Amino acid sequence: MAIAVMRKLRVAAISYEGDKILDALSKTGAAEIKILEAEENIARPVSDAAALSSRLEEAEGALKELVASSERYAKEHKKAFKPEKDGFFVTYEEFMNAEKREEAEALIAEIKRLTAERVRLGASLASLEKTILSLSPYKDFEILFSAFSNTPRLRVFLGTVENVKEELFETLADACVKTEGNTVLVVALKEAEKETEEFLRGLDFAPCPFLKEAGTGKELYARLNEEKKDLLREIEKIDEAEFALCENIRFLKVYCDRIAYELEKAESVSGKMLATERVILLEAYAPKESEEEISAALSAVTDSAYFDFVEPEEDEMPPTLMRNNGLTKNFEAITNLYSPPNSKEFDPTTVMGIFYSVFLGFIMGDIGYGLFMLIGGGLLWWKNRVKDNGLKRLAAVFAIGGVFAVIWGFLFDSLFGIAILHMRVMPPLLEGNTNWHVLGIAIPALLIVALEVGVVQLFAGYVCRAIQCWRRGKIWDGILDGLVWAVFSIGVGLAIAGLVEELKMIILAYVGGIAAGAMLLTAMLTAGRKEKILGKFTKGFGAAYGVINYASDILSYARLYGLMLSGAVIAEIVSGYALTGYGGSTGMIVSGNAGLVVLGVVLLLLGHLLNLALSLLGAYIHDARLQYVEFYGRFYEGEGELFSPLGSKHAHVFIVPKAYETQFAKKDG
Repeated sequence: MAIAVMRKLRVAAISYEGDKILDALSKTGAAEIKILEAEENIARPVSDAAALSSRLEEAEGALKELVASSERYAKEHKKAFKPEKDGFFVTYEEFMNAEKREEAEALIAEIKRLTAERVRLGASLASLEKTILSLSPYKDFEILFSAFSNTPRLRVFLGTVENVKEELFETLADACVKTEGNTVLVVALKEAEKETEEFLRGLDFAPCPFLKEAGTGKELYARLNEEKKDLLREIEKIDEAEFALCENIRFLKVYCDRIAYELEKAESVSGKMLATERVILLEAYAPKESEEEISAALSAVTDSAYFDFVEPEEDEMPPTLMRNNGLTKNFEAITNLYSPPNSKEFDPTTVMGIFYSVFLGFIMGDIGYGLFMLIGGGLLWWKNRVKDNGLKRLAAVFAIGGVFAVIWGFLFDSLFGIAILHMRVMPPLLEGNTNWHVLGIAIPALLIVALEVGVVQLFAGYVCRAIQCWRRGKIWDGILDGLVWAVFSIGVGLAIAGLVEELKMIILAYVGGIAAGAMLLTAMLTAGRKEKILGKFTKGFGAAYGVINYASDILSYARLYGLMLSGAVIAEIVSGYALTGYGGSTGMIVSGNAGLVVLGVVLLLLGHLLNLALSLLGAYIHDARLQYVEFYGRFYEGEGELFSPLGSKHAHVFIVPKAYETQFAKKDG
């Protein structure tokens, strides 16, 4: 529940040691290079960032082409092809030794050569196919094309016309016409040449483009098709040659990320560091607990560099590194979707994670669905346990929510919408008297429960606000802006419970009402304590008016009840029709009819899977909305930037964490 205290590392080193120092910092995974403000007579170091960027772009392009062509070839020829998917593990040593430039550039050059050759052959093939298509009307001609030449007294026209009809040529005098399919042969007297040309032009006549070719149409068609086969064979050889390179995909992916790391270092050098003629200067943020590790790493690669750790300036905002246990860490992704906390506030993820899980379980509210979430999320988490990625964390969130869904399921007595215990701690949801009465008004009992749960979270939000103030030494602000409203929330919760006639605890309504009234009066009197006379009045009035917003916030928690109700109704209907019977009918599975049994099983599986998926989607979104608006709106500042150590971002690989290095070494061995 804490944010790591950041220190500022300052390093001054001889220029040629810069690369070793950056590698050492990268290996610790605990230093984020910060931008040093430019100073007079101190320039930015020069780096080869542009050249590295070009190399990376070329390597990524070759990788993309190799993967695409290999997948295409494997699919067409039914070959086995399972390239290493992004996210595979490499040790730190394998990663740092991956810059085999000569080998990589030879591979990239070969991929580019094959690609260029395929493009050239493809263009030739496209042109040839176009020619063959144009030749197709004449493919059966066994007369030499030269036979269709003009004579001193005759003009010969050979070509094609769409939708040829003999009657179209009846008006053409002094000419002999022969048609076959869309092919037209017209022989006219020399004196009628212009008239014949104009006539044919009106029919969109397309002259034969092969009259100067040697041989017959049949011979030319056969020759061109042989050329096409030759081109296809050449393209096939190119594809085979490129597919043979697919075993290098892993190597190329590691190489791409290695170049990306070198580019990151180069950009840090030219964009963040400073240099004199012989010395480079850099600063980095590092967690206080990593000082010894960083010091040891730097001392191992240089004995001439000067470095120390100092506190950041008062106006600096260091990056945020949240320090949570393995369970709570999974909920950081939900907080970060809204906004990471800044480094000068406390991390609310633990408190939020508890409420998020309780709400998620409440919405699902079923033993069966909870077990699916727990098992499915747990297996997905286990599969990705070494990787620190969003999928792993989301899986853990759903698994933890599944535990609470099972608990709520027992309280509601629901297993896939079926009552199995015939006893409930909570009021019934879909049967019996589901209403409680407040001031004579019938209200769904579980809606009141949902609102009370919301009051508890609002109470927690105000306590967090008080803690935030106290951490900054603002004792009275914490009491008056935090604790006063927290006690007000307790009063509201007690008053709501006391007004429920079925609970028969009217004393709670009096106690809660008095507590809430006293706290509201206190808030009104103290809201303008920092203002002048008019400001005191308007601030006090604003505090009173804020009760309306408070009531609106409580009503927002009605969505918990609505989402739970929709999922429970669908679950009951699916299980009813498929298993237990619904509306007086017999369940399909127990009907004895073989066809209905099969249909019932399908309905049971698909119905509950669809309901689970839709309910999870709605729960994920609306649960997050309650955290972001109702809970975080009480105290949260956010707008932090997550700690991003040098060398921590990779597109294709994961560096094996230190805790797993031995395990991976055994696997490789």
